[in-house]
Amino acid sequence: MCLTGSESPVVVVLSGSMEPGFKRGDILFLHMSKAPVRIGEIVVYNVEGRPVPIVHRVIEVHEEENNGNVDILPKGDANPLDDRSLYANGQHWLKPQQIIGRAVALRDNSG
Repeated sequence: MCLTGSESPVVVVLSGSMEPGFKRGDILFLHMSKAPVRIGEIVVYNVEGRPVPIVHRVIEVHEEENNGNVDILPKGDANPLDDRSLYANGQHWLKPQQIIGRAVALRDNSG
């Protein structure tokens, strides 16, 4: 945790939503950065009411320069739609404070 800045520095991909880039069983090492989240980046985030973090790619970022507000929209590479259906009722964007890490991947090629 001290080196990565992430509360959960290692996660395992549990679904096929990021295939073919990441498969079930792939291990992701997470880090946190003070740099802004950018389109194309893989983030791991928590959503209210869901016990397991979600690993998806950022497809939209909206930054308001005047107030520092940032809205993020991820999507699983294999999913037809963005992640809005996964959010709490009434939530339309992911907030930076919901992100628990940014992914650096190592693939499990054993099987």
